[in-house]
Amino acid sequence: MVWDLPTRLFHWGFVISIVGSYISGERGALEAHELFGLAACGLLVFRLIWGMVGHETARFKNFLRGPKIILTYLKAFLARTASLQPGHNPLGALSVITLLCLMGAMSVTGLWTGDDILYEAPLTPFAPELAAPMGAWHQRLHVLVIPLVALHILALLAHRLWLNEKLVTRMVTGGTSEHGTQPSAKRTQAGLALLVLCVGGGLSLSLLTPSY
Repeated sequence: MVWDLPTRLFHWGFVISIVGSYISGERGALEAHELFGLAACGLLVFRLIWGMVGHETARFKNFLRGPKIILTYLKAFLARTASLQPGHNPLGALSVITLLCLMGAMSVTGLWTGDDILYEAPLTPFAPELAAPMGAWHQRLHVLVIPLVALHILALLAHRLWLNEKLVTRMVTGGTSEHGTQPSAKRTQAGLALLVLCVGGGLSLSLLTPSY
């Protein structure tokens, strides 16, 4: 299995939270925007921890690469000689990290971003002086979301059409690897993933603004 179930569930949950956050923000549905944003925040906490203790292909240390390796892979990609990677390829890893950092910054700044009328962000009462600058940064970062997501999608299409790599399919099915995972290891990973998910989910729920 190339992608373990926790990583795949994170990926598609993150997609839903990004789309939901963007649409609700554009429509001014701030309560829904908060829910999607906190979901993204919890998922980011999960991914950060899972990137250190999770499945081999999910660990940051196994797919983060330097400029030289990224450039070498880019040349191989353009020459159509790039081989299918067991996890994220060097360019894909760069895209993933950039998107995670952007959404992390959006989540943090969003915790202070309200409308000064009907909606108060979760952390505004604790540091109201940060509401204005954080809100400004939230708006600045907002314009980067669509271009970065579009670039991510174009990269997936390029790999499908140029190298015939079905990366989206692998993220749905998990793909296959040379070495299978033992049942005991799967149970351990499932328990660990549940624990990490509880940490991320608990953090998000603790920040949820009461509806009364």
